[in-house]
Amino acid sequence: MKILLTVLLIFGITLTLNVYDVSAASTNTTNIENQSSTQYQTSTATQSTTIKTMVTSSSSTSNPKTIRVLIYNGNGVISDCVTGIETDLNSANAKNLVPGYYFTYATSRSITTSILSNYDILAMPGGTSGNAYINSVSGSVIRNFVSTGHGYLGICAGAYSGSHYVDGLYTAWGVAPDVRCKAVYHEGTLPVTITSIGSQLLGIRGTITLAHYNGPAMYSSGGSITTFATYADSSTGYKGYGAIVGNTYGSGRTVLSGPHPELTPQNPLLLAKLIVWAAKVATTTSTNSVTMSQINTAAKTVKAYVDKNKKLPSYVTISGKQISMPKFLYLLTSDLLYVNSGSTALIALKTVNAPIAPKGTFSHGNILKTAYIRIATSIKTYINTYSRPSNYVSTSTGNIRYESLVYMYCKLMGFYGTNKRLPNYVSI
Repeated sequence: MKILLTVLLIFGITLTLNVYDVSAASTNTTNIENQSSTQYQTSTATQSTTIKTMVTSSSSTSNPKTIRVLIYNGNGVISDCVTGIETDLNSANAKNLVPGYYFTYATSRSITTSILSNYDILAMPGGTSGNAYINSVSGSVIRNFVSTGHGYLGICAGAYSGSHYVDGLYTAWGVAPDVRCKAVYHEGTLPVTITSIGSQLLGIRGTITLAHYNGPAMYSSGGSITTFATYADSSTGYKGYGAIVGNTYGSGRTVLSGPHPELTPQNPLLLAKLIVWAAKVATTTSTNSVTMSQINTAAKTVKAYVDKNKKLPSYVTISGKQISMPKFLYLLTSDLLYVNSGSTALIALKTVNAPIAPKGTFSHGNILKTAYIRIATSIKTYINTYSRPSNYVSTSTGNIRYESLVYMYCKLMGFYGTNKRLPNYVSI
């Protein structure tokens, strides 16, 4: 039986969905289960070639250590600073600026323990003020992240918020507990001098020119800090104070930078070396998660397979991992919910079993964006509770069965991957 789902193309932001029922035509539940099982066991050799998703990886053959960077992109952030960090990391990868290391990154408008669990280092980029960050993000979440062995990179506003105290203004998060900041009012480029310890740790020497937009001048508040670079002249009013410093918090490391290595004149080598120091990545990181971009690409591949074969494949391969369709439905709905929340964080893989006996029929009607987002939430909650998808999901138009849900969310996320927006509704 074939169920056709068509989205009316209104104002160019709706989506056409051809949703296929890929179970057997028999009404006998046992036969449905048996035939569905047979479909899932079709030639894996053929499907591995057809369904495999291509994923960008390092060109190095030395099995580089991956450092996973989460870049905050929420309240108070200056977007050019986020883009600059992304550009620097792309350049570091493309030019192999730090041999033995490869950088992956994502952005997120919110910072939670769950989101941070997929990353080695949090980057707080330049923003309107350190105080804006402190009022928008949970300091306890960040302190716990760093203290348990992870890294923190704070640039300009992120440096103010990561310090212990900004003189005369406010107490900050304290992930650099031995660092105090002097508020600086200077915009433009300025010279910074790499210290001898900075040269040893970073492999960079001399005086370099960096962009500066009111970033702090830093000094020790009594503990031990690592000063990577100092302000070389009196542009800030604080010649000789720390321009880039490092500190420890619990088992983790913190880097605070007053200047902007991610803005013109960009210095991707410096940024990459600072991240490596802060992240303390000693072994190859876990590959037990995938990116939203990988899911979106895989969604298009599964959709194309269903269009051709009128059934779901056994699995889709993402970054060398064979993802079953029940597990892929979990990733698809997680992907959609992340898109809706503005997050681009990694999505962790989990064990998901097949539904017991998929079934369901529905009639013509509209499913609004709010509804298919609600349905995605329902699917994800059910899987988290029972470790499998439900046989169908009830909607205002009837019961949409499991296989059709997989196809529908493949189309939705494939559409998002191409257009960077979700459709307003689907009409079925």
